[in-house]
Amino acid sequence: MELEKWFKTKKYPHIGLPITIKDYSWVKEYVESPKKIRNHSFLPLIHKTIVKRKFRADISISDINPSKKRKRVKSPPKVRDIFFASHLDALVLSKYNNVLAEKYEEYIEKKNFNECVVAYRKIPISKESHSNKCNIDFAKTAFEFLLKNKHNKMTVVVADVTSFFDNLDHKIIKKQWTKILGETFLPEDHYNIFKALTNIKYVEDEQLFERYNNEMIVEKGIPNSSTKKEFKRKKIESSRYFREKKVVAYCEKNEFLKNNLNLIISKNNKTGIPQGSPISATLANVYMLEFDEMVFNKVNLIGGFYQRYSDDLIIICSQEYENEIIEFIRDKISNLAKLEIEPNKTKVYRFEKLNGKFEGFEINELTKQPNFNKTLEYLGFSFNGEKVLIKSAGLSKFYRSMKGSFKKSTSLAIYSKNPDKSLFKSRLFKRFTYVGAKRKLIYQPSKGNNKIYVETKKYYWGNYLSYINKANDTMKSINNDDSIKGQSRKFWKKFNVLMKFHEARLKSK
Repeated sequence: MELEKWFKTKKYPHIGLPITIKDYSWVKEYVESPKKIRNHSFLPLIHKTIVKRKFRADISISDINPSKKRKRVKSPPKVRDIFFASHLDALVLSKYNNVLAEKYEEYIEKKNFNECVVAYRKIPISKESHSNKCNIDFAKTAFEFLLKNKHNKMTVVVADVTSFFDNLDHKIIKKQWTKILGETFLPEDHYNIFKALTNIKYVEDEQLFERYNNEMIVEKGIPNSSTKKEFKRKKIESSRYFREKKVVAYCEKNEFLKNNLNLIISKNNKTGIPQGSPISATLANVYMLEFDEMVFNKVNLIGGFYQRYSDDLIIICSQEYENEIIEFIRDKISNLAKLEIEPNKTKVYRFEKLNGKFEGFEINELTKQPNFNKTLEYLGFSFNGEKVLIKSAGLSKFYRSMKGSFKKSTSLAIYSKNPDKSLFKSRLFKRFTYVGAKRKLIYQPSKGNNKIYVETKKYYWGNYLSYINKANDTMKSINNDDSIKGQSRKFWKKFNVLMKFHEARLKSK
């Protein structure tokens, strides 16, 4: 049986038990009925705050620490508010996202700015290819445009829209949504979804967790059965153990409606949609239609380049249009899109011939003073006019993830019931070394004979080293060497150092 594209089951805990493949028939009938959706009552979203600490090398301090690296300073943490819809609500939103995305593609494919909007879309690498472009390809397009104009003096403006999803104006959302559907007003089923996304009601995850005294509904196997499962309440020490303990729900739906309605918080703003819902990304593109068209036409008129990846904008033009373009972008973001550009995240770079070499460097937007130690950064890459490299922040994040996984694996080994107290080495090798870097089709046991493995439609997409290899191959036409791959050479040594350290730690216990 071929499943609809929108039917994507998730296992995150919410209000009510998760939906499975067994529910497909009734769910399909439900979400494809406009009458039922216009009367559908959405459960409150569950809100989580993700805080990422940020550390930067302090270039103002000449001293270095014992490891011969610059001392790092703690920057303000990056805070992201994520909202999760209940499992049925998520499928309703996923279905209507498909409808809206198809209408958006039909509309934009006729426009001259079609290729400028690159996030949340499936854009084939070529007409014959079944593979789609990713951030690597989009970054390469921008860098290649610069190289094609290496005999000119060029300016690059990279801007970041402030709190993008939180500031989308509800009137503009409704107007553009109606326009994409080709209607004069939103149909009742679409309008019900619009109301749910703009009149946000949510519950704080920790409050709901504490309401049940940290007891969650978990999925457990039934003795003497390899297929049957049961759901039981179990004490969970912390929300960070949800996945490990197979937590599937905070409570049943009827239980929540009966006892916990007082936990619901209403966010009655005139702006903002929940980041994390299945339809939010498509709505963001729909919202920016007029802005994208106007900016493209302006930049195209002066022979420039424009690309938008979600809330990241890049404009490349001749240096003579630098001030004009910056003012134009700020004006249209503010007056047309009713948004703001993050002042401290707006970077201006210049590329020109210096001492016979095409070089890029950052300039201060106000004073126009150059900083030759900083060069263009876009979509996770840096480009100095000659070489493309992965930003050091991405490599550092991978190493921190490696260290954290070793620490967690060691802790699990120490406190597990396994008498030999060993690390799960295969999992670590798969996540952090070349062993798991190869992308491949996933096989699973046949239903009729579990000794026979059959192909699935799922793929194992590899690890971060797979991404490095893909970036290296894609950017090789610019670099003419394996510069990007060379950035990963130290990871194997670091992995083995961590392995020896944590194995020694286990032996000492």
